[in-house]
Order: sequence, then structure tokens, then C-alpha cells
Amino acid sequence: MIKNILFILSISISIFANAQNIKLKAQEDTLIKLLENVHFEEDFNIAFSNSKIFKQHLREVLRHDEAFNFPFDSLSTLMSTKTSPDNSFRLFNWNIEKENEEQFYQCLVMKYNKKTEEYIIIELFDKSASAIDPEYMTFSSKNWYGALYYDIIPIKKGNNIIYTLLGWDGNNMYSNKKIIETMIFKKDNEVKFGIPIFNYNKLKIKRRVIFQYNKRSYMSLKYKNIKKTDYLIFDHLAPPSSQLEGMQEWYVTDLSFDAFKFENNKWIFVQDFDIKADKSSKKRTYNTPR
Repeated sequence: MIKNILFILSISISIFANAQNIKLKAQEDTLIKLLENVHFEEDFNIAFSNSKIFKQHLREVLRHDEAFNFPFDSLSTLMSTKTSPDNSFRLFNWNIEKENEEQFYQCLVMKYNKKTEEYIIIELFDKSASAIDPEYMTFSSKNWYGALYYDIIPIKKGNNIIYTLLGWDGNNMYSNKKIIETMIFKKDNEVKFGIPIFNYNKLKIKRRVIFQYNKRSYMSLKYKNIKKTDYLIFDHLAPPSSQLEGMQEWYVTDLSFDAFKFENNKWIFVQDFDIKADKSSKKRTYNTPR
């Protein structure tokens, strides 16, 4: 008798889960159409209004707890829907193109609130256009340094977890940027960006690292675990001629690599990193924008 009840219960749960997935798939199709209205609109003001419509519909979809684990595979081709490896939160992150190929970013963070035992949404507001000396600034959800994130690396420090985020920014018509960001959660519904853990060339400790490079070039920035040690490995950028020294919008890769090695709760800069050491690293999949 008990086995029959358990069998019926498991079937009921399976039917309910399948129904929710079908519902979310239909919602995903709607979200794709709404986001296409954002990406394919050339007028920024109209695109921004379209983004508000998309964001409101996305909020409605994220009210369903099942959305946290739903893959959103098709939607992910148009935006970032990254989940942290520890399943603590999920990012729903997209961009709106402005004039001169400048970008404006929007992001909703879906996170489980242990106190209320429900998922909450934290919205991030892009204020990067007004940021002065951003590598040394602290930001919050209200004045976020916007980017499109493609990887999340959780690092445990004492009782806290610091999340290192790897992001892309299509800066303007001349250059792109890659960004190494740091983030922690304060309480259950607050977020802080810019934890000072980047020891860069023995200079002042940075809160984030921003690389700028020419639009016609390419820069790789990836996380690797090599022999149980965490690394951020990236192309070294240099000017194509001495006359362009300091003009980062002209910088290109020079076929060498640098890295950050996580050591003593800091990301320590490693110049001229030996990429051959990567052969023993644990394989991971990356989806770097552009």
C-alpha cells in the first residue's frame, strides 16, 4: 500500500515538473521575442523602453522557483543566464547598444533568501559611465559597473564567499574591455562589488581589473584550475608601436600570456605565464561574448 502511494506521488511530482517546464519553455519563447526587440532596435530610447518591457516580463517569469534551474538554452544565446557553481545565485544579464557602439547593461540577480525561504530578485543599475578611477572604487546594486558576465568563480574567505566575475564590455566603436570583478552578498538582499584582492605588480591593491583592447583584436580571459591552484589566465596586451604607448584603445595581443594566481586570499599577478603549464588543468567550458 505504501509503495503504491509513493509511486503515485512520484508520478504526480513528475507530471507537475513537466507541466512547469512546458510553461517555462513557452515563457522563454516570449522572452526571446521581447529581447530581440531590444537588440535589433537602432534607436536607443526605443530599445531602452523595449528593455523595460522585457525586464518586467522576465521578473514575472522569475517569480516561479523552477526558473532558477530551468536551462533557458535558447535565451542564453542572446544574453547571459549564468548560475554560480555553488548554486547560490543566478545572473540574468543583457546589454543595450547606444550610439558609437557604446553599451548599457542591465542585470537581475536571482538569489535564495534563507530567512524568508523564497527566491528574491536584486536589480543592478549600470552607472559605469560616471565612474572615475573604477579599478579602485566600491559599487553596490544601485551604482553597478556594468558588464556582460560569462564566468563566476566562488572563492571561500573565512565565513564569506567572494565571487570573482569575468565580464565583457563592448566599450565603444574603437575598443572592447574585459573585466575581472569581485562581488559579495551582504545579508540576503544586498550586494557589494569591488573587494580589494588584486595584487597587481606590487602597486596599490585593486578592487577590480579592467583591460581595454582594440576592436579588431581579441583578448582571452579564462579561469583555470591547475594542480589544485586557481588561475585567471589572459592575453598580454601591448601597443602595436611605441608611438601608441598608453593609448589602450589601440592595444592588441602579442601572443604572450599573463595571469593571476589565487594565493593567501589574494589574486597575485604573474607576468609571462607559461601557458604550457595549462596541460594538467581541469577542463571547463567557456562561452566568451564575441
